[in-house]
This record gives sequence, structure tokens and C-alpha cells, in this order.
Amino acid sequence: MTAAAKTCRALALMLLAGLAACDPLPDDGRFTGYVEAELVYVAAPVSGWLVAAPLREGDSVAAEDLLFELDKDRQYAEVAEAAERLRQAEAQARDISTGARREEIVALEAQLAESKANLELAELERDRWIELVARGTAPKARGDQVTSEYNAAFARMRTVEADIRVANLAGRAAAREAAEAERAAAAAALAQAEWWLSQRSVLSRIAGQVEEVFQRRGEFVREGDPVLALLPADASKVRFFVPQAQLPDVALGAAVEVLVTGRSEPLTARIAYIAREAEYTPPVIYSAESREKLVFLVEARLSGPELRPGQPVDVRLP
Repeated sequence: MTAAAKTCRALALMLLAGLAACDPLPDDGRFTGYVEAELVYVAAPVSGWLVAAPLREGDSVAAEDLLFELDKDRQYAEVAEAAERLRQAEAQARDISTGARREEIVALEAQLAESKANLELAELERDRWIELVARGTAPKARGDQVTSEYNAAFARMRTVEADIRVANLAGRAAAREAAEAERAAAAAALAQAEWWLSQRSVLSRIAGQVEEVFQRRGEFVREGDPVLALLPADASKVRFFVPQAQLPDVALGAAVEVLVTGRSEPLTARIAYIAREAEYTPPVIYSAESREKLVFLVEARLSGPELRPGQPVDVRLP
């Protein structure tokens, strides 16, 4: 509770004391009370410089309205870096999953055509020299040489064929899994960077009114420090004490009339809380003759923000 709210509540209690001391339970069944509000304190989720704070005390706020904004330069840079890392990871994953580039395969096919031509030539040379060796017109060593050259040409052709098959295949399963893991990690890093960026803009989650502003544009805000306080549209309630004798007339959900000085028509509130335990009437509130009476705290919730925190009221049961 802020100092202003505490002051309002103290003044309300003092006024309530004066009214109740004179007449704790008037003949028409009224109870003196006061308005209290449950403020929502909106803090900065992270530390930073306050670069935008467009709201002032009394401004109305709708859900999803911008409340304040912190500096974002570092977060924008981190998002850009994470996006580039994701782009690289996606490109790497595509490269592994699609095999070699078309240009590489064309080059291998050219090597295959050359190796086949060399194999045909080696085969012709082998057959010609083997026949000469068989006739005895060529040395056996020459026959062995051309046979070896043929075998080498054949092996070379098989190697190029294998290279083409590998080039047409995607990467190994383990390599593909690793590339996909890198891509997923990069995507998660980008999502995290974008989340941190979003934390620099704080939006309202409720509709209400700005009750108090604690920090202004240009100030450095620490994580967890409230920047402003909101009064939700349905956060006002009336607090009053009911003597034990009248407690049976009070029920949760029941409507009560709230009478305010200066208003011709009463407001309606619904009882939302009844204290489980009684308490002795505080002597500062009630007269000496009623100090030994037991009273129960009752809270009735108002439907709108017509009344201000600390405002004294009268409550009448139906």
C-alpha cells in the first residue's frame, strides 16, 4: 500500500470513528464504513532505462494498452543475431538432406564418361597384347602390364560410379539428425531472444485507471520495481463492521446499499467476505458503552469505480 493510500485509509478510519462513536447502529439499520481499493502494482520484469511512459494519474487503461517501455537496442541486436544463426542452421540442414549440388554431380558424370572411355581403350590394348603374347611375338611382361592397366581403368570407373551414387544420396542419418538438432536449437534461441525483446514493452492485463505513477521517462528501472499502480474497474470494495446481533442478516453474495454523501441514489454492492472470527469493538471507533460488543468485519464489492479509496460511506442491509 502506498503512502497516499495509507493516508486515505487512515483519514477514513478517523472519520468512521467519529461517526460510529456517535451512533454505531442507527435506527434505520445503517453501518458506517469506508471504501478501499485493491491496487495492482505493475513492475518492470527486467531492468532498463524507461524510454516511454505515456500514462499519467487518472488516465483510463484498457487491456493490452501499452503501460511503459524500456530500452531495446541490445535485445534487437540479439534477435538479429539469433535470426541469422537460424538461417545458417536451416541452410546446413537443407544441404545435408538434399545431397550434392547439381554442378558437383555433372562434374562426376563427366569423370565417369572419361573413365569409361579409358576402360574401353585399356580393354582393346589388353586384348591385342594378350593375343601377341599367346603367339609368342610379345613378351609376357607386356601382357601383364596391359592387364594391370585394364584392371586399374575398371577400378577407376567403379570408383566414379560409387561417387555419383553417394552424391545423389542425402547425408548420413546421424549427420541429418545433428543438423536438425542445430536447427531446432537455433529456432529456440530466436524464440527466446524475441521473448526477451517483448519483455521490454509492458502491456496492461486489466482494464482500469492509473492511480499513481512512481517512475518517469528517463529513469533507470530495476527488475521488480513498480512503475505505476492501476485501480481495476472492479477492485473497489466497502469495509464495515457488523455487530454480532445483526450477523444473521449478512450473507455472502447478498446485495447491500451503499449511501454516499452528495449522491441522491444509493449504489449497490455485494458481500464478498465475512470475517470468520469476531473482534472486540475498537475503543477508538465505538463509544465506551459498546466496547465489549463483538463485531465482524464485512466486505462488499462494488461493481464500478465511482467511489474513491478512503471515502466514507453508509451501508444499509436489505
